[in-house]
Amino acid sequence: MNPKAYGGSVAALGAIVTGALILQVAGTIVNTVVPLRMAVANQPPLLIGLVASAYSLGFLIGCFAVPAQVGRIGHIRGFAVFAALQAISTLSFPLLSEEWWGVSRLVMGLSAAGHGICIESWISGQANGAQRGRIFGVYQILNRVALISSQVGVGYVAIQTHDVFLYASMAFSLALIPVALTRARGPESSAVVSVGLATLWRQAPAAVVGCLYVGLTSGPLISVMPAYGILSGLDQRATILLTASVQVGALLLQWPMSLLADRVASRLIMLVAVSTVAMAASLLLILLNFDMNLGRIWLFGLFVLIGGCSSPLYTVAVTHAYFRIGRDQAVGLSARLLFLWGVGSAIGPLAATLLMQIMGPQGMLVYLIGLSVAVAIYVALRISRHPSPTFVESEGGGTAPTMPDIEITKR
Repeated sequence: MNPKAYGGSVAALGAIVTGALILQVAGTIVNTVVPLRMAVANQPPLLIGLVASAYSLGFLIGCFAVPAQVGRIGHIRGFAVFAALQAISTLSFPLLSEEWWGVSRLVMGLSAAGHGICIESWISGQANGAQRGRIFGVYQILNRVALISSQVGVGYVAIQTHDVFLYASMAFSLALIPVALTRARGPESSAVVSVGLATLWRQAPAAVVGCLYVGLTSGPLISVMPAYGILSGLDQRATILLTASVQVGALLLQWPMSLLADRVASRLIMLVAVSTVAMAASLLLILLNFDMNLGRIWLFGLFVLIGGCSSPLYTVAVTHAYFRIGRDQAVGLSARLLFLWGVGSAIGPLAATLLMQIMGPQGMLVYLIGLSVAVAIYVALRISRHPSPTFVESEGGGTAPTMPDIEITKR
């Protein structure tokens, strides 16, 4: 790459990443405050789950409706449109009763899908195969830093102010500035190459399972965790720290998992993280619940492990999918991967809060254990029946097996 083209690529990535980090701060404010205020207002857990799932439903709709629009108007204009929708929706919360917050979250979910597709396809389209996992990892690490700092800092402010939604709307608007000011061109907005779910399942089933798992776990861990903390008897400040502990774990393990995604079989990473760590930590939390004298350090520490072995798996799954299918289908592939995450995050809060409604706060942990067991069994069977082929990236951005007798379309 010549210096001029390289400089343009860096400028484009810098602009979109800066805007994405500001979006993360704004989204974290809303994600933390909405369930926290609903729990403090004694709203039933199932209603909190419905509001969280409304966001995910909007995300799913966006995964189908957005790619064609991004291909038509381009990444920069698309980013601006979705930021404006986020800002408007955030301002609607003080105007609506809590029973109607799901409508605003629906629109925010659709807009978040648009941002996710713009950001991920932009990054993936300009990253080479040997470094894609690490580039995604750096982006995710910066994302986690913004998330944790805003989650703790803004969470404490939210307890004492009623203007927190105004601050969030301002942040969504602020995210427009670095993207709108850049002179660098985004990815080419040519016709979107559609990647069918059936094709994705045939060529990269582990990516499908991985994205679903991350959605099924991160949905409750982000949207329901504040309610879990309140229902478990924690005060609001401790609940904010508990919610942040999940993201601290994701931050600490994001880079190691991203590095391993470029060097180790993705399915092996999924198996170890899901079966030996996330599942064991959830089980230990249930056992320790009978002895509260052990202190909150165990509660926070174990949720650090759960967050660290669940959320970063999305990077592993994305790297696996691009490794198998190729970056020439970046927008369509990003849309399908985000769709799978959205399916999981739509189902996860409802399933977790339903168990919490029946079993109390421990229902969250039972949900995480059952899900981890199911995924670990599938991945173990998949590894035993279909050993990983070795792939190389072609000049056109696709991938091909290095051994001609490997058939990657086997289920």
